[in-house]
Amino acid sequence: MNLILSSVLCVSTLSGTHADTCGQNRTILGDWFVSHGSPDLLLQPIPEYVGELTENPYDNPDYPPDDPNTSGVCGVEWSSQTDEAGLRKYHLRNFVNESFAEQDNFSVTHKGHCGACSSLQDLGVYIRQNLTDSTRECGLLSSISHSLMHNCLLNLGFSLPCVTVWEWNILNTKDKCFQVCMWSYINNEPFNKPDGSLNDCLQCDEDQSGPNFKFFAGRTRRNSGIPSSIYRPPDTIYQMEHCYWYGDLEQI
Repeated sequence: MNLILSSVLCVSTLSGTHADTCGQNRTILGDWFVSHGSPDLLLQPIPEYVGELTENPYDNPDYPPDDPNTSGVCGVEWSSQTDEAGLRKYHLRNFVNESFAEQDNFSVTHKGHCGACSSLQDLGVYIRQNLTDSTRECGLLSSISHSLMHNCLLNLGFSLPCVTVWEWNILNTKDKCFQVCMWSYINNEPFNKPDGSLNDCLQCDEDQSGPNFKFFAGRTRRNSGIPSSIYRPPDTIYQMEHCYWYGDLEQI
């Protein structure tokens, strides 16, 4: 398939329904997960990397840590417990593979270990909108003030733990890739080159910030099976569906 057609198909999946949303409208399903999946609803024990990233991981030359289980998954299970508003609480847990998660009646929510963006609130943000342009705009605001960038990310709907990972990622990319990315922004460069590879800005971000982001965030669009406006080879996207809502999707 040529790149132009691939890119059109990729962008077209960002609206309406798609396999990753289990046949549901992605905006409605995303909004439901945002309103029902706050990290405040998480039950103990909470996996190690699920929480705010308070220290800059890019300052540590030994990061990201080695992943002890590269074939693992992050699983989710709803509890019968509810909060004061009647929202059900839930568990996140790391499993060595999909089969072990299913044996314990957990639904796989993404490939890899759980992290700061593994909450169902953050899943909803990833599902319901094209984040490539939105997060880039938040990144540009970092040149004006940190608080503007912070609030921009919060306004997209991300949980606070997930925002902290995005902040460190944006600041590191700004430090390491500023010139190449400014050229890309000014010239409105396509995300992908004609051969399908990433443009130089995105590739710099992938190389300089990607490893720590992926490790500490836990959830990414690719390991959650969620399409984006950036073309990615199909074999780099984990194929899955997010079918584990409860009740009426319209009631949010």
